[in-house]
Amino acid sequence: MRNLLLPDTLCRWKPFAVLIWILFSGINAFAQYSGGGGRSMNMSSGHIYGKILDSVTGKPMEFAVVTVMGFKYDTIRHSGGITVITGDLTKANGYFSLENLPVNNELTIKFTAMGYKTLERKFSFNIDFQKMMKQRGQNGGGDNSGGGMSGMLNMTDKDIGNVRMKPEGTMLKEVNIVTDRPDVEIKLDKKVYNIEKNITVTGGTAEDALKTIPAVTVDLDGNVSMRNSSPQIFVDGRPTTLTIDQIPADAIESIEVISNPSAKYDASGGMSGIINIVLKKNRKTGYNGNVRVGVDMRGKVNGGGEINVREGKINAFVSLGIHQRKSIGSSTTNRENLIGSPLTNINQVDPTLMDGYFLYARAGFDYFINSRNTITVSGNIGKAHFQSQDSMTTLTDTLQPGYNTISNSVRTTSSSRDFNSLGVSLLFKHLFPKEGREWTADANYNSNGGNTSGIYYTSFYDAGGNPFRSQVLQQQLGNSTSEFITSQTDFTSPLGTNIKLEAGLRASVKNYTSSSTSYMRSPFTEDLIELKAFGVNYAFTDQVYAAYGTFGQEFKKFSYQAGLRLESSLYAGGFTDSTSKYAYQYPIIPFPSIFATYHLNDKDDIQLSYTRRINRPNFFQLIPATDYSDSLNIKRGNPALKPEFTNSVELSYLKTIGKSNTIMFTGFYKNSTGLITNYQILEMSPILHRNVIINTYENALSGNSYGAELTGKVSIKKIVDLTGNVNIYYSEIDASNVTPGLINKRTNWFARLSSTVHFTKALSLQLTGEYTAKSNLPLNSGGGGGGGRWGGMGGGFGGGGGMGAPSATAQGYSLPVYYIDGGLKFEFLKDRKAALTLNAADILKSRIVQTHSESTYFIQDASRYRDQLFFRLIFSYRFGKFDVSLFKRKNTKVNTDGMDMQQM
Repeated sequence: MRNLLLPDTLCRWKPFAVLIWILFSGINAFAQYSGGGGRSMNMSSGHIYGKILDSVTGKPMEFAVVTVMGFKYDTIRHSGGITVITGDLTKANGYFSLENLPVNNELTIKFTAMGYKTLERKFSFNIDFQKMMKQRGQNGGGDNSGGGMSGMLNMTDKDIGNVRMKPEGTMLKEVNIVTDRPDVEIKLDKKVYNIEKNITVTGGTAEDALKTIPAVTVDLDGNVSMRNSSPQIFVDGRPTTLTIDQIPADAIESIEVISNPSAKYDASGGMSGIINIVLKKNRKTGYNGNVRVGVDMRGKVNGGGEINVREGKINAFVSLGIHQRKSIGSSTTNRENLIGSPLTNINQVDPTLMDGYFLYARAGFDYFINSRNTITVSGNIGKAHFQSQDSMTTLTDTLQPGYNTISNSVRTTSSSRDFNSLGVSLLFKHLFPKEGREWTADANYNSNGGNTSGIYYTSFYDAGGNPFRSQVLQQQLGNSTSEFITSQTDFTSPLGTNIKLEAGLRASVKNYTSSSTSYMRSPFTEDLIELKAFGVNYAFTDQVYAAYGTFGQEFKKFSYQAGLRLESSLYAGGFTDSTSKYAYQYPIIPFPSIFATYHLNDKDDIQLSYTRRINRPNFFQLIPATDYSDSLNIKRGNPALKPEFTNSVELSYLKTIGKSNTIMFTGFYKNSTGLITNYQILEMSPILHRNVIINTYENALSGNSYGAELTGKVSIKKIVDLTGNVNIYYSEIDASNVTPGLINKRTNWFARLSSTVHFTKALSLQLTGEYTAKSNLPLNSGGGGGGGRWGGMGGGFGGGGGMGAPSATAQGYSLPVYYIDGGLKFEFLKDRKAALTLNAADILKSRIVQTHSESTYFIQDASRYRDQLFFRLIFSYRFGKFDVSLFKRKNTKVNTDGMDMQQM
């Protein structure tokens, strides 16, 4: 059994080694002169050869890299310097051979291999040309003496014997590498949060993972917000049709927060930027992976696993997951209506139960054509089914004296939702001979299709609890499809030692269709009658075409990156069963960006950035169809909405204390024009035959937002890790174009603290707490859609008007809310390959969202909660084996002829 670091492990880095070989194999700068009869003599006719062995096992090493460096003259620049002359990869028997070497200069031979100490050796052919030519002259130009030209030719062939390389360490045949990556990595234009060691997300979804990210909040419906608005959600750098509860947290490697995206990224996302979910995939030689299975307190199972296999030119990966879910929650709303006669008070209680599952599978492979070209093909599929039950009780009472009428209605709902997702991605990557220069091109297709059905039974009761009208039966059927098609090409190249250029093109097309049909049971025939007025069929297309370029330069302590992105967009939609259409188009819009970083010292860095962004209204904000599904929150889009534009400035300061403690401060300012805001109108409904409040959208004049974030990480004697985050922001929105003199101001702050205690190497406890302070209700809609569970419109109150005229905006606030999540992890078996994790969400049963709002039309208080004090237990096991010959017979023959060249 091999118990040391094997030469086979080097194949893990074969693509990089092959790359070096290809880069060097064509460098034969000095041609050979022709000679008669045999090998000719010139200044580049040197030849060396030998064999590389493992100094411990004595086995030959395949794919070790041998490079020769020496002086070379550039005939174009008319200058010379030390550079790489040529190189080679060792064969299966450890042999290498290098030709066309200069024989009159000193050379440096470098031997490198992954997992081995680098070996360098000075070398010279030691040819005394004057002495050789003198001997040749003494022999009349002949070579019989063994000197002269024949002697020189013999001296240009050198066998340097066996080269023995020492391993840097030892490794067992079956290994599991656990990389201690930092929890947070600060890069030029993004922050990378590695969640693999986060205990509380084990067995959960991306929704659970995002709850742990500083500056990111996730509400009860799974809607994501960052800096008081909704970011773009990407998966592996591209848009996705998946919602965050369809992505297993165990399949996520890291989460990138791009709060102020540069010109390289999509200009969409408005005030919040981009959150990119990076899925796990590695290229370790051999095979490795993990499996897991878990159960929650309601008997629902979750499980899955990942495996990666690599040998030779193929690297394949597969990921599977299943997540069953039973969610229990409730909402309560109390509204005092200030319009109508008589005035009324409405109390609504709606307990809900959702039960279902989703399946997820992802697979793909990398094909290393050669050291410079790689093709990656990957795909994912998802399937989900959810059943929901709720029984909404609505109690209506009058507020005026003399009226004692009390009515009560109970609406029982049984609904189901099925959806399927598909994603396919093709990537090509080409590396140029010049280090750092590369070109990539990719095409991506993602689709999601779903069907919904619901049956609603509504019963009506008088003050005495007696039915006073027939039960109403309604049914609603719907289906929708969405697809994202993106293609992109990027080119990166260094222009000098510290100069870098990036450029690219991108096309994005989003198509969406939706149709719904409503029915009501006839009180006379018991048949279901289609209600055409409630049916909606629509479609839209959203197309964005972009080109970008960035230029960056580094100095001793200062670096900068300037970029410009040009985007052309087209948005068109309408009802598929009518001629009503709506659209907007922007030919070309510039989006500049600039980043500057100053390195004060080894412990302190300052960064300043500026970007211009756009937030295009989403489909639900544009579609002019009225949604009556919630009688207290009737919604309709506005097809006249225009995109909002945001200029953003961000200043960051990072200080490192000791080896692992950090403090990062970020201040930001954002100015938006045409801000998309919520807006209310009062109108007579031709369907309900009464006045109703419609929640819709308008473009406000402008918005200003200020904020600051403070994040710190402290390790105490490697036993306790503390990560704290505080966010404070203030926003002011001028909506005087909606209602004269209307200015909405909002101040809010929230804090999050995460603590991990390592009782032993095998036992750890993690607690995460979050507190959100009392805050004014937002006027802005936040760009619509943050990867929430159902992709809904979102909530909030805005301006309104009677019979279509503006009225006062709803003012109000949300009460403070706090919660604590926790996790306990115990690792066991050899190398802690296995683990048991117990997670608990909302331990104090305190995560209750409460709001109070007032407007011209009503005064309302509402509260909601979901899945309080929720437990989940998960077992996981990781495995792996490094072996470059999984599917091949190994050659164990060793040839050790020749001299040894030991490491110096």
